[in-house]
Amino acid sequence: MNFGIDNMDIHFNKCASDYDRHFYEDLGMCQFYDEIEKQINICGKPKIILVLGCGTGLEIERIKHSAIVTAIDISSGMLAELKEKEVYPQVTLNTICGSYFDVTFTENNFDMVLSTYSFHHFTVQQKIRLYNKIYNCLKPNGYFINGDTVSKDKDTEINLINKAEEFYKRQQLSFGSMHIDVPLALDTELALFSDTGFNNISVERRWNKTALIKAIK
Repeated sequence: MNFGIDNMDIHFNKCASDYDRHFYEDLGMCQFYDEIEKQINICGKPKIILVLGCGTGLEIERIKHSAIVTAIDISSGMLAELKEKEVYPQVTLNTICGSYFDVTFTENNFDMVLSTYSFHHFTVQQKIRLYNKIYNCLKPNGYFINGDTVSKDKDTEINLINKAEEFYKRQQLSFGSMHIDVPLALDTELALFSDTGFNNISVERRWNKTALIKAIK
């Protein structure tokens, strides 16, 4: 699954058919999604869930209770793979093809917002905008779970952002429009959660390059 630098939707359309195998077999991510399922259940099996950057729905397959799930992804190919799956019978699935930066979220509507391996393409400023949208769309005491890649330290974060900014400026493209990884450091992520207004922020699990963060509105 090694491709050149593509537009975000083009990249994920290319890898959609092999996405699940790659994550489970090549990357060994079964334990990660087991933890996602565990956290969903710990949160009381939320009934109205928003999934951002859902891809083929690996996290949606871990929702095994009655729920209404709205799933957003920029890739039509990924959503086509998701729609072919048999999700839990009591899950009502609604999909939206588009950028979660552009889609309007109904305020105070969701019991949980869930995202895995999607937000590591954006700057601090873009994430502030996105996290505020997430905060506002959650009901009081609603949960935000984000499992994503993190940089090993602040210096690495800054270096990745600077290189990406140079590329986008040179190509005259908007930041985040291409598939370029710019994960933030864990401390930066936690500060963004706190600055947005979330409470009870916790790192539920940490792997080599990944952190699973949970917070409550």
